[in-house]
Amino acid sequence: MGQYCFLLRRIIHIINHRSKKTELKSKEATTVKKHKQFYEIECEQELFNDLGNYENVRLDSLEKSKLEDFSLELSSSSSSSSSSSSTKSSTITTTDLSSLPMECLTQIFKNVGFSGLFSCLLVCRSWCRNVIPILWSKPFDKLSKDCRYKLIRTYITCLSEEEKIFLNSKLLKYGFKIPNNKNSLFNYSIYLKELSYVDLYQSVDSGIKYYRKSFIGRNTYKLTYLITKSLCKMFLTKNITDPSYNLQSFKIDKYFIQIDDIFPNIELFTKFYPGLSQITKFSLNYYNPISDNLFKFLQYFPTLCKGLYHLDITLPYFENNQIIIDLLISIIKSQKNLQEFNLSGARIGANFIIPILFSFHYNSLISIKFQNINFHKVNLRSIISCKKLENLTIYHCTGLTKSSLPLLVKDFNSSHYNGGMRLKSLNIGCSPKNSQIPKLILESLLSTTCQELCLDLITPEIINAIKNRCQNITTLKLRDYFISNDDIITTESSSSSSSSSTSNSLLYNLFHALLLERLTVIISPKNSDYEELNIHARDLPSSCWYLELQCGYSVRKLCELLLSDECVAPIRVLIINYLRLDISHLMIVRDFAMVKGTLKYFGIGGRNDFDKDELDVIKELQYKYNVTVNYNDVGDIMY
Repeated sequence: MGQYCFLLRRIIHIINHRSKKTELKSKEATTVKKHKQFYEIECEQELFNDLGNYENVRLDSLEKSKLEDFSLELSSSSSSSSSSSSTKSSTITTTDLSSLPMECLTQIFKNVGFSGLFSCLLVCRSWCRNVIPILWSKPFDKLSKDCRYKLIRTYITCLSEEEKIFLNSKLLKYGFKIPNNKNSLFNYSIYLKELSYVDLYQSVDSGIKYYRKSFIGRNTYKLTYLITKSLCKMFLTKNITDPSYNLQSFKIDKYFIQIDDIFPNIELFTKFYPGLSQITKFSLNYYNPISDNLFKFLQYFPTLCKGLYHLDITLPYFENNQIIIDLLISIIKSQKNLQEFNLSGARIGANFIIPILFSFHYNSLISIKFQNINFHKVNLRSIISCKKLENLTIYHCTGLTKSSLPLLVKDFNSSHYNGGMRLKSLNIGCSPKNSQIPKLILESLLSTTCQELCLDLITPEIINAIKNRCQNITTLKLRDYFISNDDIITTESSSSSSSSSTSNSLLYNLFHALLLERLTVIISPKNSDYEELNIHARDLPSSCWYLELQCGYSVRKLCELLLSDECVAPIRVLIINYLRLDISHLMIVRDFAMVKGTLKYFGIGGRNDFDKDELDVIKELQYKYNVTVNYNDVGDIMY
């Protein structure tokens, strides 16, 4: 088992490293066809040519040879590692890559970067069979607008012969034809796990206008609807025996849902199996008015699917259509084991939806997110009945009062509370104009058991509430935060001396009020304060070993933060996600590893291409100071 664990780590490292060093050459076009059929495809290119931005990718013979040597390289690594670590054993056991169980390979590929997976396709047939389902499980996530037609082009070839003939009969009057004599190397449609009807529709529309330039600027929704419907039918009627390939997620966006000729009629979802019966996630971005087809779909949905784990509902502001609210309530009631629930934009209607949610799913909910909700007439005290609830987000909501929140522990019978909710993560977002809301939440029962807290506003009142009620918090995230002291409101980039001293004082008090182990600072690149980091070395407590910076900062700021004598934090994990990261930043991290001697892991986000000098600094970190470096890291690392 130890050798398998070693191989897992070694394979992921080699694949990710190789995919960053190797630039795949573009394949030159060999022929120019006078008459191009709609969505025509060359089978030899489809593995690479129809997904993401990897257009006409080709691997030459030398690269193929290198890829095929993965097994030998990994085996030799395993052998040398085994030899050095088994001096007490008379027999040295080596593990060849071919002996890895299929489950191990699957886990390896799930942790390989997107570009690295393309390299894995040509190693051997076994790898190819394992990589293809991963690449095609969520293809729309990696699809740029310019490449949408390629994905649809491949899906067209997966249609059954009967469906192609039927579709061509419908397209005939529009002067279109799809090829009916070519089949794809794989049945890519069975691997799709997340389907967005709007993404599918837009991709088809993009393909039509790519192949028929004359259609640009014209209304082609009827033509697009026919092809989209056939593809959607194919995704809903997977003829598979492996349940892991079932469609897992279905999303309806607010765009294009007001016209009946765009969203399909209900028969598409009711007549074909498995349809939506096996999905576990449903997302609805509702917009009024909706088409009759979508209205009927929402009416029938409780009978189509009863096994949702995740339900995401977005409503327009001031939606007061009681019929729609009742439809959403019926969907909530029909589910058997709802675990994650997101509700956004319900300025009106939350007082009907939320009580039903707690009443029907108090014993299964794990995560709840409320965003832009008006809590007027909503009593959140019943949330304590959600015994499994671990994550709660209340973001830019209004109408919260002390009387609507759960009371403190002293006001409850202890035996009742011990069997009730114990939150682990609390995410609070608000504007400075509603600064009382985070204070009320932190002073309530919701915060007493939390281990992770996310804030976007820092005030003396909030800090005092954290000191008094949040003794278990070890992880703190600051996201696009404001710092407010009475009438002084500053952002992280305030330049005046008075507001700067106020900011430093409040941040110091906040960090040292907790047994802080993990600190994450997130500032959006769209924020005018992205390029500034107003945290100093003395602000970091001696308990902080994890620091993640998803924001901008000057070389001087980073130097003062990490290399100052006031820095007492034994940082073992440092993750930097900065679009303008350069060699000066890397040299500071190297000096920090040399001087402090605590750094064990360094994650780099925002960039994955480095020049020779930058790579030299990274290699020095890796081999001289024994720091593990990951080029694509923007998330938490668990130790």
